[in-house]
Amino acid sequence: MSTATVTPATGGRWRAAARRDPATTVVVVVALLAAGLQVLRLTRPNALLAGWSDTSIYLGTAVRFVHGALPYRDFATLQPPGMVLLMSPFGLLSMAVGTRVAVMAVTCCSPLLAAANVALVGRLIVHRGWRAALAACGLMAVYPATYTALLDGMVEPLMCLFCLLGAVLVFDRDGLAGRRRLAAGGAAFGFGGSVLVATALPVLVVMALCASRPRRRLLPFAGGVAAGFLIPVIPFFAAAPATFLHDTVVTQLERVPVGGRTPVTARLMYMTFAAHGGGVIGAAVALAVLGVVIVVGLATVRRRLTALDWFAIGGTLILGGVQFTIGVYFNHYPAMLVPYPALLLGIAVARLSSRWAPRLAAAVAALAVAGLVVAQAALIETESTVDVGPWVDAVVPVNGCAIASFTYLVVTSNRFESSVAGCTTFTDPGSTRLVDHDSPGGPVPAFRTALEHSDYLVLANSAQEWLGEAYAPLHGYVAADFHLVRSGDLWIYVRDGYPVA
Repeated sequence: MSTATVTPATGGRWRAAARRDPATTVVVVVALLAAGLQVLRLTRPNALLAGWSDTSIYLGTAVRFVHGALPYRDFATLQPPGMVLLMSPFGLLSMAVGTRVAVMAVTCCSPLLAAANVALVGRLIVHRGWRAALAACGLMAVYPATYTALLDGMVEPLMCLFCLLGAVLVFDRDGLAGRRRLAAGGAAFGFGGSVLVATALPVLVVMALCASRPRRRLLPFAGGVAAGFLIPVIPFFAAAPATFLHDTVVTQLERVPVGGRTPVTARLMYMTFAAHGGGVIGAAVALAVLGVVIVVGLATVRRRLTALDWFAIGGTLILGGVQFTIGVYFNHYPAMLVPYPALLLGIAVARLSSRWAPRLAAAVAALAVAGLVVAQAALIETESTVDVGPWVDAVVPVNGCAIASFTYLVVTSNRFESSVAGCTTFTDPGSTRLVDHDSPGGPVPAFRTALEHSDYLVLANSAQEWLGEAYAPLHGYVAADFHLVRSGDLWIYVRDGYPVA
């Protein structure tokens, strides 16, 4: 009896709230949809282990940090220290439950991060109406590169989180907020810069918007940015200033893929919905449709552009341009770009629907979002991850001192951290290769030190293939001191005289 009376009343309240504030309702629903897609992805076999992703590298960096080793000084890492600080709670958690469970805990945060970014985009544009919110949040919720990035270390989505949080503080509807909010927003942007230095680009856009009133706007914002960036960075910089600059700045600028620059066509496919089907033609069509809607919305409706409009335009242009200047380009990089064209799309839809066929604009936006959700869900159903834990457990003892060709091999198998005295702090071979490529002897001395302070090698292929011709001096060392115990899907070498689990 009571249930029959409560449920209709509850439903009535929801319907009444949706009628009163449809834009907020749309934002909430689409944010939940974004989280739901990510939850669906996490239900795939072994998806909680984050596969081969950089998540394990960032967690491993935090584990080293909470055990007393400093990044840049004691081991190589390429990113600024914001990720170390954000991952530190999970590094502490690993001390109680192991790195395998800790990496699962990190991955479980990805639905919350996806939903938060959608909600923040919605918060920026909700005053433009529910159609604008549907278009902007819908693109944010279904953008493929975002989901790749969420499982590949979360760096770009975290950059977006702090940039969007900063934008929410900086903007008061369509204009700029007061001094305190500008300073707070600047601090959010600044901390985002300690996660990924590309945050400097949207910061430049906001600074340009503040430039007309330097004392009242520019100085508070710039001061917040400086504080938000320098407070987390200075302790790490002070411990190893030269290495810090080399690893985070010089190495990134000099980074070039072995096979040359990534082709423009590949970048366009990563930036659109064509990476998993449709090819170059699909990428061109997706960009053309998005571009036409935005250009028509901004150009044909005679309405003065606001500060928020210019922020979206500037962010799209400057971050979009960067996508074509980076030498090595991966499929998660476009995730740093998407909030800005999403905002632009929402702004354009709001302007168009105020003049022409608002119902048609809403219907087209809803159908596009629904279609992309279905496509994304279908793609997710094809994904799976291999769990290497049982293979490593069968060979490497608990607390054995091990290194791996890919960090996830030892993080997801609870063999990353060891209680053996003098065990190596070697964390990520890829980062070590990059930061030491211009050192005397290249990365060979760092790899030799790591091998000398390790007893187990967990590799994706043979030691000779992993090290390659450039590390030929180390082939003899491995052959003389280690013997192969397992080969095939995973290659595991054990130092002579040491036990096998």
